[in-house]
Amino acid sequence: MRAVRLHQTGGPEHLKVEELPDPQPPPGGAVVRIEAAALNHRDVFIRQGLYPKIQLPCILGADGAGTVESVGTGADPSWVGRKVVILPFDSWGDDPRIPGKDFLIRGMPRPGTFAEKIALPLDRLAPMPEHLSFPEAAALPLGGLTAYRALVTRGEVKKGDHVLVTGIGGGVATIAMLLAKALGAQVSVTSGSAEKLVRAKSMGAIATVSYKEKGWEKELANQAGRPPEVIIDSAGGPDFNALVLAVAPAGRIVIYGATRGPAEKLELPRLFFKQIDIRGTTMGSDAEFYEMLKLVAREKVKPLVDRVLPLSRYAEADQLMEKGDQMGKIVVDCRK
Repeated sequence: MRAVRLHQTGGPEHLKVEELPDPQPPPGGAVVRIEAAALNHRDVFIRQGLYPKIQLPCILGADGAGTVESVGTGADPSWVGRKVVILPFDSWGDDPRIPGKDFLIRGMPRPGTFAEKIALPLDRLAPMPEHLSFPEAAALPLGGLTAYRALVTRGEVKKGDHVLVTGIGGGVATIAMLLAKALGAQVSVTSGSAEKLVRAKSMGAIATVSYKEKGWEKELANQAGRPPEVIIDSAGGPDFNALVLAVAPAGRIVIYGATRGPAEKLELPRLFFKQIDIRGTTMGSDAEFYEMLKLVAREKVKPLVDRVLPLSRYAEADQLMEKGDQMGKIVVDCRK
């Protein structure tokens, strides 16, 4: 089979498409012929050497969708031929609140999805929603699960809530917008890109503002008619206080990343006088993954795919991901 392997950290020239032996199905498991796989920032961070405990060489990729090709001894043979989505992690653990010590995201150290085939236990496979194409399904797992947990488990979003998703454009932010709408919420967005704001408006955002503009939180409330009860944020950074200003009294700020660094000079009095909750979140559990899939299937949610490139051009996809101009997920076709 062909696979993308990283042999040393640094530039994209270290990403090689190689011929490797086909994986064999483990006892009770299966081999999946991967049709499509999607990039995450994690893949770029590993290539750059910015991720802890990197083990090389490795096959990157946490997200993928495909068809079960074969099963191992003791596995139900009816799985063969099924279209599946791959769970992007192993071993969440027994506590639904936090990941356990054995939790691992797929794609380093264990083999990832940027390959023509992958061998996995059956409990790492889920039926693919019927309304999705393979690229759309591949765009769903890590981002969809992260967004679902942020919105539902940690954000407690309910029908009629006003939800602000910051930094629209990335995979988690775009699926968070779509899932929030599927939950019956009204959604506003911020971005530094006028083009992305226009796109978000066309997708149903009730308010769109540039976070580069001073006092954007007032403009957002003016456009939407009220401040957001819930904010979903991945940036943090020196302007984090703007979120404290923007959120409604007794609101919730849910953080799943810190791409702009630490929050500086946090105005603590505003937190307690406004009764604001700040909650951290990561990916999610098996149970949350299946609940996310149910929501996607029921409401016919389609993840936004920015573009699809062949596996043979993976290094180009990596560079596009690093540049960060995409609106939605960058996907590779593992058949090409």
